[in-house]
Amino acid sequence: MNKVVNSLEKKAINKTANRDKLLSIGVPIVSVLLALLLGSILLLFIKVNPLQAYKYLIFANFSNPYNLAEVFVKATPIILTGLAFTFAFRTGLFNIGGEGQMFAGAIAAVFIGLKTGHLSPFITIPLCLLGAIVAGAIWGIIPGILKGVFGSSEIIVTIMFNYVALYLVSYVVDKPLREASGFYPQTDLIGSNAFLPYIIPKTRLHIGFLVAAALVFIVYLILWKTPFGFRLRAVGFNPDGAEYSGINIKKNIIISLAISGALAGVAGFTEIGGIHHRLLDNFSRDVGFDGIAAALLGGANPFGVFIASLLLGMLKTGANAMQRGVGVPANIVNIIQALIIILVLAGNMLKPKIMIMLKRKERGLE
Repeated sequence: MNKVVNSLEKKAINKTANRDKLLSIGVPIVSVLLALLLGSILLLFIKVNPLQAYKYLIFANFSNPYNLAEVFVKATPIILTGLAFTFAFRTGLFNIGGEGQMFAGAIAAVFIGLKTGHLSPFITIPLCLLGAIVAGAIWGIIPGILKGVFGSSEIIVTIMFNYVALYLVSYVVDKPLREASGFYPQTDLIGSNAFLPYIIPKTRLHIGFLVAAALVFIVYLILWKTPFGFRLRAVGFNPDGAEYSGINIKKNIIISLAISGALAGVAGFTEIGGIHHRLLDNFSRDVGFDGIAAALLGGANPFGVFIASLLLGMLKTGANAMQRGVGVPANIVNIIQALIIILVLAGNMLKPKIMIMLKRKERGLE
């Protein structure tokens, strides 16, 4: 009798788990389709054929190897800042400072690239990466200490640190590291040995994408396959229960935001070493917030973040083609992206109610 009861319980648990997985996958897909539908209404309002516009938005990315590579180029920093948000989110924290942490990593990568760019690539590239990781971690650990020790809101502190980093970049490119010619507010090019190698010739796709892809697996393994990751997720799921079981809440908050900042710092390294090769004022603006969008769209799962980042990269690359092809402002894509996020959040809020409705329907059928 007990075996029959246990078997029925297991079946019920598996049903619930499978249903939750289907909803987790279905909500983002439905959200994207609804956002495109609402976007088409907006396009009709400005007298543009939505099918024609979406043809450029989506299929222009596959028209040649360069455009396809650009999808991955645009997605690389979004993956990294998305992983940064995800790591903190799984500890119950909202790291809105991925932008600032990326800027901090970029400053460190440029400084080291300028000083060691004459050395072997096998020395200078890892040094730039290490510097970016440390700088990003420092930019994350300060809000972590303020949160863990003093109880400050990590949301407010990380947002404010974005502006500190932004203005720090402006100062650095205008004063201490301004290019030797002094014409523009930017640094000199880092040493050529600090440039990230390209994966595909005649495109901008660099090995930074492979670094981002590797970190997707690493973050997943840390969070879901290690005792350390279990403790972090336990703090996020139930802080009181975690503390009662002996987990040091303050320590885990500080460590989580430091690692989160380090991941965002790597985005600064990839943007400098792979794309710009120098520090510019306002470079790669809003990438940190795109990372938050990717994390929300991907269900705060590293693999979901990866897929969502590719989608956002495709939208960003296709936006320019759409603008050239049918004369639609590229900012329309920002509206579509905002609609996707709103609909995903709405779907996640409705998910528990949908689960209850499905259970009631099953019981009614029984």
